[in-house]
Amino acid sequence: MHDTDVLYIINPKSNEGNAAKLWKKLCKRNDFLPIDPLDITRISLGKVISDLKPNLIVVAGGDGTINSVASSVFTLQKKPQLAVLPLGFGNALSYCLGVETIEKALDVIKNKKKTVIVDILKTNIPSHSVGVFSVSAGFDARIVFNRQHYRYIGFRSYILSALRSMVFHPEQEITFTIDKKVTLAARASSLVISNCPVIGQNYIISSSAKLNDGLLDCILFSTKYAYITNLRFQGFKHPLYSELGKVRFKASHIKIEGEPYVQIDGDPVMQKGGVEIEIVPAQLTFLRNSDDQINQTYLPFVT
Repeated sequence: MHDTDVLYIINPKSNEGNAAKLWKKLCKRNDFLPIDPLDITRISLGKVISDLKPNLIVVAGGDGTINSVASSVFTLQKKPQLAVLPLGFGNALSYCLGVETIEKALDVIKNKKKTVIVDILKTNIPSHSVGVFSVSAGFDARIVFNRQHYRYIGFRSYILSALRSMVFHPEQEITFTIDKKVTLAARASSLVISNCPVIGQNYIISSSAKLNDGLLDCILFSTKYAYITNLRFQGFKHPLYSELGKVRFKASHIKIEGEPYVQIDGDPVMQKGGVEIEIVPAQLTFLRNSDDQINQTYLPFVT
């Protein structure tokens, strides 16, 4: 029995093409899932959403697929709710919503008990105008660029991309303007702007970041070493972790100049003219799990 108010969208290419195979298996065990969800690579997404006017969109894919749907929904006056079925590789947002496993995600989609209204990171890049959980410039973005450019696959992809970036990405002067008032310049490796505590496969990047606090959570890393030793897993802290080499601050708007490598929700962009990011509070409503089912040391939103 399918709910006609729910629109199911899949990216069959997510996770190196494994998303399509997994969907077929899920349909056999869950009769509420449609056999033929809409393929995001074959439709005009904005038009479909406008025409069908669903109350809920279930996004089956990874962070890039969520970003595409969020970008379309962001422009609508009446916005449907969104739910995540994590079929991608990184699935960062799914950890913040407590739906990082297929089982937990399906339970949330069926029960629809709790939601969270999240902020959006709006950029001046026409092809990537919206970020949901992360925007960065510099070394962090170069890692994402290398992973895609050299087609590193699987868990080892991050390690290989980071090693290559360590060798070839120089620290250079980055100029950033905070809230259109204060301009600073620093020789640094990267500036990471977070909307939630984690990136990638549940790497903790910023414990203070919240999906709905109305602020950009920013960390300026002076060196590549400071960035690498900052990454933590659930229950694990890098043995060389230190607060040295990091500057943390919050802002509503930031302009970054001098660093062409940019990533938005895990999608790399070359932006030589500088990038501007502003927080747009309370824009998208996501289904989420209950607080006790969100396996995070730091709750990713303000309750």
